[in-house]
Amino acid sequence: MTPDNNHEEIKKLLVENQRLLMENNQLLTKMRRAAVWGSVFKLIWLVVVLGIPVYAYFNYIAPNIDTIKENYSAFHDMSKDTESLKSWFDDLRQGNQN
Repeated sequence: MTPDNNHEEIKKLLVENQRLLMENNQLLTKMRRAAVWGSVFKLIWLVVVLGIPVYAYFNYIAPNIDTIKENYSAFHDMSKDTESLKSWFDDLRQGNQN
């Protein structure tokens, strides 16, 4: 093998190495960019998933909580009235049977 031939082979290997380094750099840059965008979208998704219930609570549920409490107490009072009506009808039935 002559020294000139050896230099040509080294030059080809260096050119191939440079090409592979450039390709590798491009791939790594794309991977880093994809990772950053993935993190950004993950953060946005978490804000949406956690933010919607908080937004709904403060804008829809919290202002109406007094109304919900009043409806619950009215329903509870209605169940008490129903119990008194049941006992009254039971008394009427027992009075008619005697």
